[in-house]
Amino acid sequence: MPTRAPRSLSTAAASAIDAGLSTPAQRVLDELVQLDRNERVAIVHDRANDAIASAFELAALERGARVVRVDAEVIAPRPWSRCPQEALEAAASADATVFVTTNEDGEYDARHAFVTAATGARARHVHIVGTSRRAFIGSLVTNPQRIFDLLASLRGALRPQSRLQVRTPAGTLMEVEMAPHLRWFAMGSPLPRGQWLNVPYGALVSSPASVTGTYVVDASMGGGLGSRLGSLSNRPIRLTLEAGRVKSVECRDAALESYVKKFLTDGMGHDRVGLIRLGANIGVASPLGEFLYDEVMPGVHLCLGDPLPSRTGAHWSSHGQLPFAVAEADVDLDGEPLIRHGRYVRLV
Repeated sequence: MPTRAPRSLSTAAASAIDAGLSTPAQRVLDELVQLDRNERVAIVHDRANDAIASAFELAALERGARVVRVDAEVIAPRPWSRCPQEALEAAASADATVFVTTNEDGEYDARHAFVTAATGARARHVHIVGTSRRAFIGSLVTNPQRIFDLLASLRGALRPQSRLQVRTPAGTLMEVEMAPHLRWFAMGSPLPRGQWLNVPYGALVSSPASVTGTYVVDASMGGGLGSRLGSLSNRPIRLTLEAGRVKSVECRDAALESYVKKFLTDGMGHDRVGLIRLGANIGVASPLGEFLYDEVMPGVHLCLGDPLPSRTGAHWSSHGQLPFAVAEADVDLDGEPLIRHGRYVRLV
């Protein structure tokens, strides 16, 4: 169990909180976590995200919660090959957890361990990785209920064997096929105990039965390198897909092309499309070059590797992920227009 006592903020410390971060932090705790008085909240962060962590701490204390805060970068140097023990102990005794850090290569296992500890303790977990102040605020502008309603409408419109056709100005021309055994789950709804979601939020997620065509990644890529590169509009990655597997990778940036190709061969299932995300955060109008923000933008976004079989019903597994996001997508659902130029044209 964590040795540190629950925290309280002095008036001076509270007045130093970045005011622009206060409302989005409150919205997460009120609308997504639905935090109750006297619940235990564990906030794990790094130095770069001290301001966001402080905003969550103040919001939780104002709601009568008991807060334990862990600056994991003080405990262990980056990159974390394993999750710092004090962070895991904090998660094990929490009702709600917030993990907010930059995105560093080599830390997938550490992040996965924290999520596992939090959900195993039946905490409601909020995961914020590689998200700037601008993206954090921008993704929480829209009333959450509008996003919840859209996600519910999308679920109602999707059939067990639905097909999604995707086109973008950058050259994407792709078809996604679903299957009856595959399940969609929402990354954007009030959190039940033992579940987690990314913030920025607002997407339906599943594993596809098949993906065929060309996918041109012109918004952003996940992972540490993706965080450092930012927008890919000037160095798009062209993936050729057949039956859900990557057949070729092309990019004018030779180092980036090599990075993606190396991922494909680094682990079993890394060449397969593990997840598709149907972005549904209608407050996100254009990409910032930050993957976790861009992936909730209306459109279809792909992730190679781990298909999260326990949530999607996929009949295969993999370890590790490499996700991608595209901009200005046109999407048809079962032959009917759904999204045009990154805007929903029905169900809203």
